[in-house]
Amino acid sequence: MNIVTRKSEIKIYLSNCIQAYHQKGITACLAELSNQILNRKVKFPLLEFCAHELSREIKENEQILLCDKIEALKTEGGNVILGIILQNRLEDHFEESLDKTTEYTSKADIWYVCDIIGERTYGYALRHYPKKTIPVMTKLSNHPKKWVIRSLGAGVHNAVRKGLDKQHVATVFLILISMANTQEKEIRQGVGWAAKTTARFHPDVIEQYHAEIHNQEKVANWFRRKIIIGLERHNYDKRNSG
Repeated sequence: MNIVTRKSEIKIYLSNCIQAYHQKGITACLAELSNQILNRKVKFPLLEFCAHELSREIKENEQILLCDKIEALKTEGGNVILGIILQNRLEDHFEESLDKTTEYTSKADIWYVCDIIGERTYGYALRHYPKKTIPVMTKLSNHPKKWVIRSLGAGVHNAVRKGLDKQHVATVFLILISMANTQEKEIRQGVGWAAKTTARFHPDVIEQYHAEIHNQEKVANWFRRKIIIGLERHNYDKRNSG
């Protein structure tokens, strides 16, 4: 299958989707979106472009309906579009956007659903609305669905890598530590990813929580191994930047 890599090409497909929406409504738009875009291999940045355009063209009160229908299709590219549309709605519909993120990730049956959506919603929310997002993430860290918890790790990874303020990194790292004793593979991968990224970009935060990290009863060895890998990457980056 050919991969769509050019914006000029995706614009043609997207135009058909938007035209169908304005002429016949959401159902027609979804059909075109499925046939023209979601059933093709499309580079993620182009899917993000599509999502931003759809956010502008689809009526605000119909966007969640479209998202629900996209989620039901269970396509990989659809997750990118979901993440960006929900991201765009955070400013005016913060709670609803995070609730929908949780709903969609809880329905996942494979890891990439959590990572794709979690980075784009939880990660963005954490960077732009940290004081509102951190309490939500704290609550969700006890969610019964492993996929939701994994998506939190993806969000923390994204936020830290893209410049989350250090004081909030330190606060969020405590949430990661609270999940550092699990043996559930999906949670280990998501939380471990976030821990490794934290160590890479904020080794001083790791030092700050040295005692907690080395508490053998509350923190499993897999978490400490991720920290070590992150610190090694930090040192590698430091050597190569000098």
